[in-house]
Amino acid sequence: MATRKEAPNTDFLREVSLFDGVQDKALSQIFKLGKVQNYHAGQVIIEEGQAGGSLHVMISGRAEVSKTGKSPSEKKYLADLHRGSIFGEMSVFDNAPYSATVKAREDCSVHVIKGEDFKKFLKKNPDVAYEVFCTLIRLISSRLRRTNLAFSLLEFN
Repeated sequence: MATRKEAPNTDFLREVSLFDGVQDKALSQIFKLGKVQNYHAGQVIIEEGQAGGSLHVMISGRAEVSKTGKSPSEKKYLADLHRGSIFGEMSVFDNAPYSATVKAREDCSVHVIKGEDFKKFLKKNPDVAYEVFCTLIRLISSRLRRTNLAFSLLEFN
């Protein structure tokens, strides 16, 4: 993994659903909070159980989300990530370890923002915080509804 600061280019942040409704000036400030990290295909970006706390935004490339099954060697595929995808956001607000593993399927660039820096920014910018939290609630609600549907389709004894 290589880390570098880039010239401010917030184009990818406009594609992030979490930042729907956030003005360009605020997106530029959000960009400056983080750093860009590059990963090669096959590299683990975050690992299930690892101490969390950072918000990740996929700039380029693709990655896969998986969760450990009943045995440590069993991995359950959950989702694909691509430009504009966010991950790690739950750990920013609940201070829990990462709940899944994200592994690069191809070379990736990821914008990483430390959770504490992001929360400080939101406290100083209540209008942006309102937009972000409304979107975050919608995203998490959607995930919960999909999970509930999946469980309802399971056959219980």
